[in-house]
Amino acid sequence: MAQFSYKAKQSADHTIEGVVEADNQDDAFNKLVAQHLFPILIAEASAAAAAKGKSRKAKPGGWFSHRIRTRDILLFIQKLQTLVGARVKLLAGLMIIYEQAESQGFKDVLLSIYNATKEGKAFSESLEKFPKLFPPLFTSIVKAGETSGQLDRALKQLNEYLQHQESLKTKIGVALAYPMLLLLVGLASTFVLISFVIPKLRPLFAGMDQQLPLITRFILNLSAFSNKTWYWLAAGIAGVAALLYYKKGGQFYSALTSTLKLRLPLIKRVAKNQELARFASALALLLNSGVVALKSIEIATLTIEDPELKKGMTQVYRDVASGQSVSKSMENHTNLPPFFTKMVVIGEESGNLGEVLTEIVKSYNQQIEADITLISSLLEPILILGIGLILGTIVLSILLPIFQITQTVH
Repeated sequence: MAQFSYKAKQSADHTIEGVVEADNQDDAFNKLVAQHLFPILIAEASAAAAAKGKSRKAKPGGWFSHRIRTRDILLFIQKLQTLVGARVKLLAGLMIIYEQAESQGFKDVLLSIYNATKEGKAFSESLEKFPKLFPPLFTSIVKAGETSGQLDRALKQLNEYLQHQESLKTKIGVALAYPMLLLLVGLASTFVLISFVIPKLRPLFAGMDQQLPLITRFILNLSAFSNKTWYWLAAGIAGVAALLYYKKGGQFYSALTSTLKLRLPLIKRVAKNQELARFASALALLLNSGVVALKSIEIATLTIEDPELKKGMTQVYRDVASGQSVSKSMENHTNLPPFFTKMVVIGEESGNLGEVLTEIVKSYNQQIEADITLISSLLEPILILGIGLILGTIVLSILLPIFQITQTVH
């Protein structure tokens, strides 16, 4: 266990400092809350700092201090759920989280939420001021928790949903990390050979009296072009990468990703299962939080990216509003798989649609993880073979003229 120095409120007008042993910062936070203390600052202490009972706080600065990350939102929901579950008043909890936030941009958001709530607005209404950070899914669940008097339960369900979504992203990233590393190393090796190694061999080939092999001439011409324009190529690639990164929500990015999803069979299947799992998870979360079915369908539809499915679910919303069953309308107007719609029928008939949707999510997540593992295992040998062929071709283009000279001499 590590030692963490802290500053915490024991009461409204009494602040104390000290040291607590814990596995990590979150564990320290939970231990202090269990002691009916309201942490303001928590930081891992060195031996000297621990002896003095002093806490340290990161000083945000520059552009990165204003950037709001997904992790900021996750920690906010997680800590607020812990505080509210420990019977800490909402405003006090918001102030505690504000004091601990590292991102200056997120601190500004928290302060705005705190002030709006303090002035008498519902917490869900205060969150609605920042729709990009807290979409309708968030605010509807919080509103349902406020209405039922079970805000801590609503926050717990929301926290579990967000943690699961983030965990799935992490698993996908980890599975694809090695293939992507292979690809980058292969591209970098090819670039170095073509742009810097081959040009140094050009004088050797120029002194030969015989005609060079076709493959050697091709590589030399490619090298000459690359040697003159490599900085423009590098700048262009970096520019396109930056454009795609900063325009993730744009039409071009959406069109590009949609094309890749439609053209590549395995990617298409993973993307479709992700879409279905995300939609079912959002709908289950809303229903289990006490949001009425019609409102749940409306909000869950906002999480859909596939235009065809989104259009179908919009019609489902209209049908349900006019009194038709969810399952019947889904069968008539969407391209949802039979497994999905049949499970919805079971959920409606049993009166446990939220629980049935949760089981649907588990099933699709298992398929996603299996497909990601398969993609990763297929990509590695394909990339190794492809990179080997490219580098082998370059090496062959260098060796062929040397073999010709040797044969001529003999």
